[in-house]
Amino acid sequence: MKVSKIIMNACRLIFIVNGIWILFLGQWGKGLGLLGSLILTFLPEAYRWLTKKKVPGKASMWYVIFILGCQWLGTYLRLYDSLFWWDILLHFSSGFLLGYIGLVCLMSLDSDYSLFKNKKYMIITLFIFTFSVTGAAIWEMCEFLADQILSSFTQLGSLKDTMEDIVCGIVSAFLFASYTYIRLKREKPSSVTSYIRLNHTKENVKE
Repeated sequence: MKVSKIIMNACRLIFIVNGIWILFLGQWGKGLGLLGSLILTFLPEAYRWLTKKKVPGKASMWYVIFILGCQWLGTYLRLYDSLFWWDILLHFSSGFLLGYIGLVCLMSLDSDYSLFKNKKYMIITLFIFTFSVTGAAIWEMCEFLADQILSSFTQLGSLKDTMEDIVCGIVSAFLFASYTYIRLKREKPSSVTSYIRLNHTKENVKE
């Protein structure tokens, strides 16, 4: 079994064990939250089932680790409270993650890779950046709604916290989009390369 698969299964086991334990203690909200997070870790497999396309193992692994960092480490172990930079780190990381998800979505929609074959790198870059920034905005909207409806405290009741999160997401989205553009422009191995190779395409696409 690959290391990435072992790590993903270990993360899922943490959610299962802690979720069941919290439910046993009668803390239904936290327990269901952890088990709900467990379901989110299976999105790469769901994507493969729906599209018949594979996601590189390392990308799936980092996605699952990100979910673990948000829900188990951040909420369950309360790192959001004990480490002032934990929330900033996760929002900064989310820009890269959302940018990669945007790239995967674009490659799924552009099934014959015409954008890549025709070297429409600026369009690809703008799509990645826009997708990631939109994801960051939706994240903050979800946090706001959770605070208003569920009386949670994810935004710390502060505009400063919200803006810091959005800025972190925008900066990392720009960095990932720029990195992808440079790799494509210079025809170097990239996330595009890994995705195409994994799915055994015979298309002559240059990165």
